[in-house]
Amino acid sequence: MDGLNESSENAFSVPPTRRPIGWYEETVPARGCKWSLEDIKDFYEELASVNRKLGEELIANLTKDPNMSETEWESYKAFLLQDAFCPTVSIRGERDQQMYGESAEVFESSDLPNPIRTIYFNNVTAWKRHASNTEPRNRIEVFLDFGKPPLLDPSSVLSAPTPNESNITVRADDMTFFRAVRQVIDTKLLNRRAWYSAIHRSFAYDAGIWLIAFPAGLIVATHYMETWFPVGSNWEPYRWAFFLYALGIVILCYRFLSGYLKWAFPVNVLKDNKDNSLRHRLALGGIVAWLLYKAADVIYDLIPFIP
Repeated sequence: MDGLNESSENAFSVPPTRRPIGWYEETVPARGCKWSLEDIKDFYEELASVNRKLGEELIANLTKDPNMSETEWESYKAFLLQDAFCPTVSIRGERDQQMYGESAEVFESSDLPNPIRTIYFNNVTAWKRHASNTEPRNRIEVFLDFGKPPLLDPSSVLSAPTPNESNITVRADDMTFFRAVRQVIDTKLLNRRAWYSAIHRSFAYDAGIWLIAFPAGLIVATHYMETWFPVGSNWEPYRWAFFLYALGIVILCYRFLSGYLKWAFPVNVLKDNKDNSLRHRLALGGIVAWLLYKAADVIYDLIPFIP
């Protein structure tokens, strides 16, 4: 007992040496982009190539099983490289149809759901089945969401960015692997920015209120107040009531058009999805063009004639 107590005291008085552990981790938002399935397939193949190089390095350092012949060992390593270092893909449709694959061929399948709602792939699933269900130290997870926000969502925070969970998560203890994956993300995925991506950012709604809706509302309300409720007429007592009401109507119309705009031009677009978005975009473009024409006409009427 005395010996046990003494050894315990020594153990607590002399701290053990622990090796520092470091890693690199980043979650990259994937928002405001427009891709085709071919673009995503190309991105997948590049990530698969980076992951395969990592696998080649790890497998090269494995200790040979003494119960295997040289031929069997080489065959096993080739199988391990093929089966443990292949990113797996899960594709989900609008009605929860699902397709699973372990190669780029899944993106060419004729059985893909249409429209596609989400695409998810990672290098974790294949690794786990050869590593006692443990996760790899260098891992990638990609989630792409092609959903659309509701036209009118009373629960949403208007100043917040449009909800969309698309992101790429990279966690690695190998800086070379981390940099290679980050370069693939930048050059193969995030370079497909849509021209309208700004409408989905934080405070985009507020900027539209102060720069577009409120000035337009003031101009429209003033114009029609002077036209329909002129000073000295029988309707003069209702001038300012009409002004406030008209201004509120314009603001409400702006809110509807803002929601319609975000629905017709969603955060992320998959070109291969066959839906009615193009038709709605054309209709929205016509509405905006008509509103701009009416605004210009009203402004022209308010400017005094100068000979």
